[in-house]
Amino acid sequence: MTKELCTIERRITGQNAVKKLPLMTLGRWLVPEKWGKEASRLILALILLFLESGTSVATPWLFSRMVAQLSGTERVVSAFVMLVAQYGVMSLLSGILAPLRDSLVAPVRFRLKRRVAVLGLAQIHRQSARFHVNRQTGALTRVLDRGADAVSTILDLLFSNVLPNIISLILTFAVIVQVFSIAYSALLVAALGIYGFISFLFTKWRMKARREKNRLNGQAHHHLVDSLLNAEMVRAFGNQDYEVSQHDDVRQKLQKAELKLQNLINSSQLVRNGLIALTSTALLGWAGWDIERGTLDVAQFVLIGTYLRTVYASVGSLNFVGAGWRNARVDLENYLELMALKPEIIESAEPRTLPVSFSEAGGIAVQCRDLSFAYNGDRLILKNISFDIPAGKTVAVVGHTGSGKSTLGRLLSRAYDPTEGVITYDGVDCRELALANLHKLMGIVPQDTPLFNSSIGENIAFGRIGATDEEIRDAARKAHIDRFINALPDGYETIVGERGVKLSGGEKQRVAIARVILRDPRFLILDEASSALDTRTELAIQQELKSLSVQRTTFIIAHRLSTIQDADQIIVLDKGEIKEQGTHGELLARGGLYRGLWEAQSSQESSHEVVSAGSV
Repeated sequence: MTKELCTIERRITGQNAVKKLPLMTLGRWLVPEKWGKEASRLILALILLFLESGTSVATPWLFSRMVAQLSGTERVVSAFVMLVAQYGVMSLLSGILAPLRDSLVAPVRFRLKRRVAVLGLAQIHRQSARFHVNRQTGALTRVLDRGADAVSTILDLLFSNVLPNIISLILTFAVIVQVFSIAYSALLVAALGIYGFISFLFTKWRMKARREKNRLNGQAHHHLVDSLLNAEMVRAFGNQDYEVSQHDDVRQKLQKAELKLQNLINSSQLVRNGLIALTSTALLGWAGWDIERGTLDVAQFVLIGTYLRTVYASVGSLNFVGAGWRNARVDLENYLELMALKPEIIESAEPRTLPVSFSEAGGIAVQCRDLSFAYNGDRLILKNISFDIPAGKTVAVVGHTGSGKSTLGRLLSRAYDPTEGVITYDGVDCRELALANLHKLMGIVPQDTPLFNSSIGENIAFGRIGATDEEIRDAARKAHIDRFINALPDGYETIVGERGVKLSGGEKQRVAIARVILRDPRFLILDEASSALDTRTELAIQQELKSLSVQRTTFIIAHRLSTIQDADQIIVLDKGEIKEQGTHGELLARGGLYRGLWEAQSSQESSHEVVSAGSV
């Protein structure tokens, strides 16, 4: 895993060592409940594999028999023709069995690859807000890609290299022992032992180099994604050359790591090929000496030469497999570390559910009792917070920046669990509710509207998966964005761009409101995003939000106090504590912190209006 993800994991679990999911556990997760079809494919592939290996070993032996027949003193034409026919059949089978076997294994391999990617994405979505706040998107996408490729590679290596070459080696040595003296096999085994030791050393060095390459690859990918996501800011500050230079620095480090890995690969091949050449020369020289002494014939000399190539081809493939396996394990390490992360927000073993639709069950009663919360360590962001939101009522929270307003909203949506205290919905502890049920209870209009890079219609439909086109259009009409959408050339099929960059701030807000209207939640959380909009757009958006919150339980994180005068209750936070509570009129009359905030904002807005009028 990248250093960044390791840091996140340690922060979440409080452990110094990075855990990995056992490979056998991952294997169990990847096996589907109904895998009879996949099992049948793999069994048939194994049968074809044994046939293929048998034909590969038998073909050189038949060829040596043909040489013996032609070099003998009495040539029997019929016997030679029979050998040629057998050789042709063996060659044909050897040629067609491999692609047939691959055709059987390929669907299983691709299904596993898909399954790994899906499990990884599900694991990421199970993580808490703390994980996502600290994540590096580019690094995470590389973890999923490499994990899926690694599992596919392991299965491919098993059926395309490991089993074929092991069976081929066993059968080949069996023939050599039968046809030649045991000394030939002993020399081959000794050479293979040296070959294996050399391969082990180089593979160990290559694994270390590959880990470093993967780490730098993740850094390069993260920087590229981060730079592209912030392309508008890069252009606005004129820092294009700086961003390109930064990416070039990362790529230079990656280039050095890739070059080091490639040099190790080339050196390994050089040493191994030299050993193969020396061993082959020694064995063929020995065989030639035996022919001179009359203990071997020409056909056997041809056979030992052919089997030498077979043995070293198999060993070379197995070495490639060993390196490929270790490379895949290195690539898979990142994925296994990700899959070992324990979600911070845990669902109850026996979760409860509540009605989620406002049109069916009305608003929901929310209670917060003695809430305290710290993001890290002992520095409390919220301290002993208690308040009620009766069903169908609106409660707003105000306070200076850093007072804990947004944190309180995150606790209500269970993005985090409180360090102390409890939150209940209709009297049920939120930790006892099924997570999906809890999330469907509420609709959130955040300060920064998140949109997918897809159509406007799809972004609205995300509020309730499976909604009909008419329901989507009805939600858009209620959010007063239907006319704007219909005026676009592609209507509801218009692509909004990454993060909705093709839409204005007000248009994005209306899409978010339409999405929540379609969801029809019992509890509404409004992080007053309209504060960043122009006055006219803000007033229009506020009217739509006001209509949306009528008789619906609503929690407003307020930035402009002028927008919450009608709230049933206003909570004033300061340094994570409730300092005041009451209606707008009551708090003004009290002359405390709220009144100070109100007068300060009223003065700023008056100054702004004067400046605007003067500029006109």
